[in-house]
Amino acid sequence: MAIPTTRYARLHEILHGNIIPGKKTAYHCCHVDEMCIVFSESEGTQKVMIPTDVALEWVGAYEFGLITTSTASRKMRDVVKSHSDWAPFQHGFETHLSAIVFAWANHKMN
Repeated sequence: MAIPTTRYARLHEILHGNIIPGKKTAYHCCHVDEMCIVFSESEGTQKVMIPTDVALEWVGAYEFGLITTSTASRKMRDVVKSHSDWAPFQHGFETHLSAIVFAWANHKMN
């Protein structure tokens, strides 16, 4: 397996085809590309599509220390959307996005 050399490559490795645990449910990532991330239906949720760039903004906020894994999902959303190039509603799936941050933080590089 190749070592991911970009944030996108690492995000793809972490998410694609995997189950990402959230605080209340688990999210199955069925698709990742440079444009979007798609999560299948899971218990209590319907399908969700998130722009990949939005997820990378959340990862960037984590890496720069603006948010932490102990920050509440709603607070993460408020922090990230205030610095985002994207419309605020794009950050509305904060539970999925915070699960991505947790997965990023817990992923071990090869």
